[in-house]
Amino acid sequence: MTSTLRFDDLSALLDDAIRYDRSGVSARARECYQELIERARERRPALAAEALWRLANVERLQSQWDDAIASARESAAIAQANALPDIEADALNIEAAVFATRGDVARAWQLFERMLELATRPITRAKALQNLGGLAAGERRFDEAERLFYESRDAYRESDDLRGEACSLLNLGRLQAERGDPAQAKETLESAVRHSRLTGDLEMHAAALLNLGIVLGALGDIQDAEERITTAYGQFTIADIPLQRVRCLLQLATFATRRNEPAAARTCLEHARKVATRAGLPRELQLIDDQLAALDRA
Repeated sequence: MTSTLRFDDLSALLDDAIRYDRSGVSARARECYQELIERARERRPALAAEALWRLANVERLQSQWDDAIASARESAAIAQANALPDIEADALNIEAAVFATRGDVARAWQLFERMLELATRPITRAKALQNLGGLAAGERRFDEAERLFYESRDAYRESDDLRGEACSLLNLGRLQAERGDPAQAKETLESAVRHSRLTGDLEMHAAALLNLGIVLGALGDIQDAEERITTAYGQFTIADIPLQRVRCLLQLATFATRRNEPAAARTCLEHARKVATRAGLPRELQLIDDQLAALDRA
């Protein structure tokens, strides 16, 4: 009985960590994951491997690239040694996301495809399809991206995963916006905001608000757009997610420029530059510098 209770305690610790993680309490989530890794490494390798890839995701979101890759690879090694293909796939997912954010799309694509090969559960397959769709959309292969997003959504529905479905709606809305259909994107992203709110996932809800704000801005509703993006910025700040903070600041700077408020735009961009520099975000630094140069020319 003592052993069973001890095992149940480890499972409860993982549940607590995930709850903190999705609520944006990243410091407490990190502590729980680290405690679980140490306690479960020898006795419950599946729990240790899962805690490692989830820790890697926290590190990725906070732009701790080397730590994220190291944690993900350790998770994958434990999973591989214990014949846990879906956990290995989840670890590859985080490693691939780091490469994608850092601009190595070819390496990310390779890892996402390997993740798809490993997946035995619909939810793992759904993640891989979703992220392959994101890469395809980033390269403006819109038809391929749409197909992958819908396949992913079907797999999430098969798993009865509300969080995954919210993620699908978010990415479909972004795709519709990039294709030049902001009205349809607005409808889809409003659904993503509702779904993500129900999941209790702070980061996803903030991402949905950010993307809805961008679309509202494209439709000319700047006041509502700024309200949503400012809310998203606050949530990303609480969760300490530098990349998304920079994206919010870039968009707020764009709105300030449209209102002919160059000083406000510059303030947003200079703050964004500090965040991006600390986090090591080369693509975002280039976008910031481009906007600052445009302000100088105006």
